[in-house]
Amino acid sequence: MVERFDTPIKARNFGCRITERVSLGHLSALVIENEKLRITVLAGRGADVVEFLYKPRDMDFAWLTFTGIRGNAIDADAPGQLDSFMDEYPGGWQTIFPNGGAPSEYNGVAMGQHAEISVVPWTYEIVEDTPEKSSVKFTVFTKRFPYKVEKTLTITSGSAKCELIEKVTNLSDQTLQAMWGEHFTFGPPFLDTDSRVIIEGNGEVIPHHFADLTTPRRIGSEDRFPWPVGKDKNGNDIDFSQLPPRDTTGEMLYVHKMVEGKYRVETPSKKLAAEVKWDNTVFPYLWYWQEYGATKGDPWYGHHYNIGLEPFSSYSTSGIADALANGTTLTFVPHSEKVQVLSFEVFEI
Repeated sequence: MVERFDTPIKARNFGCRITERVSLGHLSALVIENEKLRITVLAGRGADVVEFLYKPRDMDFAWLTFTGIRGNAIDADAPGQLDSFMDEYPGGWQTIFPNGGAPSEYNGVAMGQHAEISVVPWTYEIVEDTPEKSSVKFTVFTKRFPYKVEKTLTITSGSAKCELIEKVTNLSDQTLQAMWGEHFTFGPPFLDTDSRVIIEGNGEVIPHHFADLTTPRRIGSEDRFPWPVGKDKNGNDIDFSQLPPRDTTGEMLYVHKMVEGKYRVETPSKKLAAEVKWDNTVFPYLWYWQEYGATKGDPWYGHHYNIGLEPFSSYSTSGIADALANGTTLTFVPHSEKVQVLSFEVFEI
């Protein structure tokens, strides 16, 4: 029998529009676009943004790993290991909740890497679909804890900005702790060796624990320092706002005490910039993951030149047990909700 659809997959080819029932392999997807942007969201895996194309320059701001989008169906969170997240990690951008970073444990419950909403399917509903505005709400319920997570993506006609509203609700009678953040990543073709990261004001930088990273480090100690200049082991200055040459040693830093929740990544050679804004009363930390091709073994094998600039409620990337120990987890009292408002905008420079 031939399958019939009574409603159109795509009803408009101008202004803001939405294309439904898209499949990337076994993963369901949705395309939201206007005159300047085309955004592809993997509803079938984490509601990941795997394409953020700036149409006037044919420039995709959603970095992809060297394995790309595999398209395999996934509905698991392997506790105590990296497999569920890393084996199918396409790059792009994820919402992370309730564990950020490495596999960890909370209240006797094991959680995998960046678990758990980034590795399960989400449902969606179209909130608005007009030539002037497109808005889609994605929803997921966590399995190991009683949370409901919603995020709504909105674009308007003629704009290169995507607005994102997220809400997390504790559905239980218990007080719970969690980590929550946005796993924004940048890489080629937008990112290059002349790219720079602009953060207004002298936020304080916290280096990741030396004991937790066995790979070489750029930074010389765990001493905190004002953004953006730290010291290597020989006391030489390192300007972390300026991206280094390929094959430079990677690093993991956390910026906090920022004047406002905002950063800008500029690449003068491409004459383009991306600006991310958020409420830094909810996400007071900015994770700065740096991988420049020096990791020759698993999982990157020297392929990548990329960074992650990830607004987060808590730190560190060692997982929720570490965040509990340093007192940075979010507290969700019974039946409470928290809201985060973010935006991602492209500029020509």
